[in-house]
Amino acid sequence: MEYGVNRASHSKVNSVSLVDDDVVSNLLTSNTIQKSGFTNKVSAFENAREALKEIVRLSYSNPDELPELIFLDISMPVMDGLEFLDEFAKLDIPIPDKCKVFMLSSSINPSEIQKAKNHNKVCDFISKPLTVNKLQAICSQWGYA
Repeated sequence: MEYGVNRASHSKVNSVSLVDDDVVSNLLTSNTIQKSGFTNKVSAFENAREALKEIVRLSYSNPDELPELIFLDISMPVMDGLEFLDEFAKLDIPIPDKCKVFMLSSSINPSEIQKAKNHNKVCDFISKPLTVNKLQAICSQWGYA
């Protein structure tokens, strides 16, 4: 059985960003995404504020390089995922509609999960770890086919 998203029926996304303070989680998620063939370009940020800065920079310098998908953790120091979403929503930059945010978290706090699901910038809440099957579901549901 091939490890990966069915490449014949799914196109690669240009770029994916991971925003999670957990280095090991970023490494595992990045490996899953790259091995699946979903994309070749994965950027990881351990600080949500730095991820926002990079999104702003790219939107002005090279908008084609903006991530099509952002996998965002909820619980992080400095700026948590919900704060990131609020700041992301306020950005006055030309962010293309194709930039989709998915909460990727191990949070079991019902209040946090509900807030994430209800945020207008969140496409879906996904429990860690990210798997190839979950990537296939994203492909099917969000038009990466």
